[in-house]
Amino acid sequence: MSIHKFLYTGAIATLLCSCGNYEKAEQPAYSLDETIHVKRLEDHNYELQLNKTGNWNIYTGNSPETINWSNVQVLSETQNILNIANPQPAKRLFFAAVSESDTLYLSEREIVLEHSFNFRDIGGIPTKDGKHTKFGMLYRSGEIAEMSKEDLAYMKEIGLATILDLRSNYEIEEQPDMYPDGVNWLHMPIGNMDNKDPKAMLKQITDADPETFDGDAMMEQFSVEFVEHPEPFKKLFQKIVEDGDDPILFHCSAGKDRTGFTSAFLLYTLGVDKETIMDEYVLSNYYRYPHNESTIKKAATFYGIDERILRPLMGVKRSYLERGFKEIEAKYGSVDNFLQTEIGVDSLVQAKLRHRYLR
Repeated sequence: MSIHKFLYTGAIATLLCSCGNYEKAEQPAYSLDETIHVKRLEDHNYELQLNKTGNWNIYTGNSPETINWSNVQVLSETQNILNIANPQPAKRLFFAAVSESDTLYLSEREIVLEHSFNFRDIGGIPTKDGKHTKFGMLYRSGEIAEMSKEDLAYMKEIGLATILDLRSNYEIEEQPDMYPDGVNWLHMPIGNMDNKDPKAMLKQITDADPETFDGDAMMEQFSVEFVEHPEPFKKLFQKIVEDGDDPILFHCSAGKDRTGFTSAFLLYTLGVDKETIMDEYVLSNYYRYPHNESTIKKAATFYGIDERILRPLMGVKRSYLERGFKEIEAKYGSVDNFLQTEIGVDSLVQAKLRHRYLR
């Protein structure tokens, strides 16, 4: 649901300018539990931070397959932050972190781009059987409509082969994707947004009384609708299974609702536990924080829209995804049964995806 886009349509320009309530919120916590967090800095160098006990030898390369095992740096409890220079700023670095008992392959989660928010790699997420999702294979994001040359160059650098656009025809007409030459773009709409009237949705928001408006209920209803109309997810999974071993990006406008459910279903298929799936889902609040605060402040200052109306619509809560899972369990008995009967994720598909996306 691209509420932030509605704020800049012609319809809202007719509203009287009156000041609504706004108080800046604190940035949400980083919700994923990671042993080592990797961040690509503004100067394109890297920072690795150890979040747990232990000592790790760190090796670097331009891909997991080209790690330079002859050059080692140490990340430890006494030196828990390690800065690594990137000799080729336009390139992405990958890392192998080796302890006495484990080896982790890492890279940055947030793909920092000038004109796209919430663009992230869903690698490095642990599964229940002790494996991890591979970095550099599955990406999720918000819209990618106004990319700079540098953005497009880095999208090419990370190897994107296929883009699965989950938005409606209306959204695509308003903001068509930009992407590097040679990328295969596919329209895989989720959420039946073309049958919803954007102006009517906007009016519902702008006319809402902040004292009685229940944004959480609205967002949870979207979750129920995803479950009630699973056909788009089935087509999406079929395409992912067919697509081969090249990196895929799936995205909607905000990169949090349609994209969030797609990520949740994928991670569940790969064997990630529900609590970690929830943690990955609400990570959108962390990455969208600056953009959301700017939009909510503008809406309150210039259009008189109370922050209590917009906050639940522009963020995500665990309850939104939980509502979807509860609907699945009520109708199908389990998420596994839903994925098999409605999405087509049988044991063969599950095995194929796990072989491709886990290490």
